[in-house]
Amino acid sequence: MPSRTSTPPRRSRLAAAAAIAALAAGSLAFAAPANAADQGTISDAVFQWGFNAETGSPGFAPGTCNFLSAGVAGDAGSSHVWSEAEGLYASSAGNVTIKKPDAAGELVQTSWATKCQQPSGATTTFTAPSGNIVEITGGEGTVAADGSVEIAWDGSFSVVYYSGYTYWTATNPVLTLDADGNGQVTATASGYGTSMEDMTQWVPLAPTQIVLADITAAQVGDSGFTVTPDYLGIEVTSTQSPQVRTGANWGSFPQSFVDFQVLSGQSSYWYSSGGAADVRKPTTPLTVSYAVEAAEPQPEPGEGDIVVEVPEAQTPETGSFGWTWASSSAVDLGTATQDGANFVANGILNDVVVTDTRSGGSGQHAWSLSGQVGEFTSGADSFSGGYLGWTPKVVSGSGVTAGAAVTSTQLGGVGLATPSTLASAGAAAGATVGADLSLVIPGTTPAGDYTATLTITAVS
Repeated sequence: MPSRTSTPPRRSRLAAAAAIAALAAGSLAFAAPANAADQGTISDAVFQWGFNAETGSPGFAPGTCNFLSAGVAGDAGSSHVWSEAEGLYASSAGNVTIKKPDAAGELVQTSWATKCQQPSGATTTFTAPSGNIVEITGGEGTVAADGSVEIAWDGSFSVVYYSGYTYWTATNPVLTLDADGNGQVTATASGYGTSMEDMTQWVPLAPTQIVLADITAAQVGDSGFTVTPDYLGIEVTSTQSPQVRTGANWGSFPQSFVDFQVLSGQSSYWYSSGGAADVRKPTTPLTVSYAVEAAEPQPEPGEGDIVVEVPEAQTPETGSFGWTWASSSAVDLGTATQDGANFVANGILNDVVVTDTRSGGSGQHAWSLSGQVGEFTSGADSFSGGYLGWTPKVVSGSGVTAGAAVTSTQLGGVGLATPSTLASAGAAAGATVGADLSLVIPGTTPAGDYTATLTITAVS
């Protein structure tokens, strides 16, 4: 089973893609595609994005504003306006700096005093936001021969609304783009949950992997790209205010993003809900810049040359972490059967074998596996990977926890179109894990043999 490995500072990510074939009259099979050869490495990529105009505008509560803060914002203890003395705000932390344009249009680092000012120095208004952005340096990754890109950044930043009434944090963003410039930026979201209807609520939120931005047709050049992430015309569902799908500015941030904001208390600020703020919600341009270090070609040996390969000096092994599929055979969901208004098919995921020989006690060398399914396609027909769900299980191993069950969106769940945990461990631990698969699709789905892609990602 081919795999890709990326090792940014202080963490590692290993991912393998598996093709899924299936449905109404077919089978569901897994097979890994070949990986394109690396064209070069990226060692200091820069990420810049301000989300949208609303994230630099005043809040509707008098005297409040929306802004970005570097690092993981601490626990404020309740939903309230931050004070400078609390130390919750930061304009820089590690690789992360919050910047905004000055009167000359140059990006400069913000401060507590300037975070809610427009470029002129005046207080922000609904028509003149601050224009603040998060800048993360030190991104590492690769550019493949086919032009696909993968970059990971090390750092966190917080998105603060109403001067602290509600806020959340994004950690370690990862960019993936295919050869056509299509892809996404993901990150781990965390923070505290509250509600505009009941601001006495204050609940820590479990870290959740979400999609920060979906990207379509980015024009990637030798030194990076600038693209406006998808928003206009994107449909979303929410358990809070319904999405309004009329007008020039209707749309949404990604579904997993909005689902998390339902918990944080910010959900309706990230999709069109019919309010005056809708004009400020569409995404603003996102920029990624970098230099690619190409591998130098090695000359072919000539007649009379003496060739010898000298390996790197070996050091004693201190243990390693990795995973693989237990079997490369197909996973067959069989033929879907009709169940009322739906088609249903079930199967079992090939087991995933995790090898972890690293030393360390509790809290050291933790790892997690997650999975996400792309769109199912059969010719011109398609349906969302969200119709597939799973029930993870630990086949063998101790100290390992199976992820929560995920149900099809057809049954009101979130489905596997959103990244979902397969298993995790709080310390070094080998294991074999798997999952029972359940597909529930509308009965109106056209017949055909459908194919999707399941991506398993390991973070350690």
